[in-house]
Amino acid sequence: MYDAERLSANNYYGTARSVALGNAVTALGGDLGTIGINPAGSSVNAFSQFTFTPALLFQNTRTAWSVDGSDKLVAAGRGADTKVNIPNCGLTLTLFSGDDNGLKHMTVGFLVNTTNTFLNNARASALNNAGTSFLGNLAANARGLGQRQLPGRLYAAYWSDQFGEYGPEGSCVYAGSNQVVDPTETYAYVPGDLNQEAVIERYGSKTDVILNIGLDFEDKFYLGFNLGLPSARYRNSESFSESAVSPIAFPVYFLDDDGNHEGPENEPTTYYKSSWNEFRFNVDASGVYAKLGFIWLPFEGLRVGAAFQTPTMMGVRESWVYKANSKYEDSKYNSPTISSSPGDANYSLRTPYIVNAGVAYTLGYLGFVSVDYELMDYSVMKYRDADWSFGTSADWIDVNRTINKFCGVSHSLRAGVEVKLLPELAVRAGYSMVTSPERYAKDSDGNRVVAENWHGQEVKDFRYFKDTSHAFSLGFGYSSRKSFFADAAVRLTKYPTTVYAPYYYPDYQAVDKDNKPIEAGMPYFTMDRNIVDVLLTIGWRF
Repeated sequence: MYDAERLSANNYYGTARSVALGNAVTALGGDLGTIGINPAGSSVNAFSQFTFTPALLFQNTRTAWSVDGSDKLVAAGRGADTKVNIPNCGLTLTLFSGDDNGLKHMTVGFLVNTTNTFLNNARASALNNAGTSFLGNLAANARGLGQRQLPGRLYAAYWSDQFGEYGPEGSCVYAGSNQVVDPTETYAYVPGDLNQEAVIERYGSKTDVILNIGLDFEDKFYLGFNLGLPSARYRNSESFSESAVSPIAFPVYFLDDDGNHEGPENEPTTYYKSSWNEFRFNVDASGVYAKLGFIWLPFEGLRVGAAFQTPTMMGVRESWVYKANSKYEDSKYNSPTISSSPGDANYSLRTPYIVNAGVAYTLGYLGFVSVDYELMDYSVMKYRDADWSFGTSADWIDVNRTINKFCGVSHSLRAGVEVKLLPELAVRAGYSMVTSPERYAKDSDGNRVVAENWHGQEVKDFRYFKDTSHAFSLGFGYSSRKSFFADAAVRLTKYPTTVYAPYYYPDYQAVDKDNKPIEAGMPYFTMDRNIVDVLLTIGWRF
């Protein structure tokens, strides 16, 4: 479900002018940054245009960590990155019909617009003294599985000596390398404190290649059509490491091929020092959609616009791999980095349809104000087999049911204003907000049910999460009396707080040295992500 959301969500870029106006441009047009939102925007001006927009993107994410799964959070670090990109480049050509009483001109356009960025680098670290460990979580969830049955995330950890079997051979009962097995060999526990660190590195973007046709009817009604060819590239690396504060508290016993203890009699072979695990996940997707829009000028000053975009039909390719290694006080027992067998999947995805409407009022040559509303219906997202065959494979039935129940409608409100200080110089400001499409419900006992813990039971009383993104923008524009024009903008986007749980499995029953259950949950950390975009658009009219 969340992969589908990621590939569907939009955070429009475009030109510096459209970004400075908060992308509240459905009723405006006249700028190549508006075409992706309303195809009719290409035909508003009776001239051809070329624009090119380089940009700088500054990402910053602050983290806070809970070591025991409680609401108590401590500052855990931050991550930052900077990227150079080109979120917009395009060309429109205007063809005149010569008819002043009907179709005045037609515009054809080709442009490339970025519609979202996935950039998010985050780092969090803390001291875990709650009695849980990442390796203990792996060992508990490997219980009952033979070596040949271990899935990728456990395979890499096992063969890098991050957990091993104890008790009778073939018992399939495991302990982590940073756990100690009690003398009766009935349970394992974490004997000391661990330094833990999680690092998330996410890159990529979603970009639309757009083929556009716009029609101008008597400078009163504009009609436009887009054929959109979106593509997305997502790269995700999630690594987690933990190390012993005092290795002497973490004895490890290795056995040789004959099952004999390695090292001095009655002494540990070595001591646990640290371990590292990584999950890499890549997504490449491409698709097609159609979009139809209009702009109408009912009387002087007032402009009304609307557009409808069909669901995108996407082909998606995924690949993933797990990696792990471990280190000990005696370095001869250090493991090399072990990788699981690469996994891959190919499937088809239908994304939401999009409806947007806008109204603007122009104040002669002084400027204008503009407001947009946009709706995206995520409940229609649907996974299918890669060949788009009729019907849906049984593999997708459950996830599609989950989407239908726990994804709803996302609302977006955008506003922009432009003031002309001089005929050649304008200043702009904008704001936009986007609500989350995710919902939760209650079961028959009144407990909260979310997508992750729904297993087909009856649920009711659906409500939306109150997660909202906010963006604030400023900019200015210069337009010469001849051909050249230039615009600049800066935008701050504040994303809602997200939660990340670094352990691979949601829970395991950790115990202390006396075999008493530890009253602690799994650690997690929160991420507060901001992105600042700085854009410069240069263009020519001809």
